[in-house]
Amino acid sequence: MFINPENPEEEKIKIAAGVIRSNGVIIYPTDTVYGIGCDICSAEGVERIFRIKHRGEKPLSVAFSDLDMLRKFVVLPPEHEEFIKKHLDEPCTFIVKKTGKIPDAVTAGLDAVGVRIPDHRVVKELIKASGVPIITTSANISGRKAPKAVDEIDDEVRELVDLIVDSGVCRIGVPSRVIDLATHKVLRV
Repeated sequence: MFINPENPEEEKIKIAAGVIRSNGVIIYPTDTVYGIGCDICSAEGVERIFRIKHRGEKPLSVAFSDLDMLRKFVVLPPEHEEFIKKHLDEPCTFIVKKTGKIPDAVTAGLDAVGVRIPDHRVVKELIKASGVPIITTSANISGRKAPKAVDEIDDEVRELVDLIVDSGVCRIGVPSRVIDLATHKVLRV
């Protein structure tokens, strides 16, 4: 399903949000690369993503629509919030301490989680319409190249999701940088 990245069609956003709310798994665009996602509280969806990616028990990251939503799910000291605000327009995933609202299955039992607020209107509208944060991990089999366009997604991945949201080529085209806010170390450039 194509959704206009400049002016997302409300009806199409509602359809995609409905898939997420009913434990579905979707492929969707971000500012960096196409992602696979589901409701973070859908044990079934999270397990499917691990199987689709052949990922094992490595932690997954979570996408939020905005800082207000993020604050409800993680521990965000003022200095971490300020750092995130300064870098919101950059392709970054921030490692922060999670609260009990993020299931252990998402973080492989760790007390920290990778969080993003993607700079892409479609995914932000989708998260808002879903009413929940969603898993954000590249739409590829683990170890393979992350897709910047729908036509770069492996058929094996495409066949195992409930919906593909196409909004053209992702602006940045490479996965986000990962920054651990507890140690201030860049874990992935």
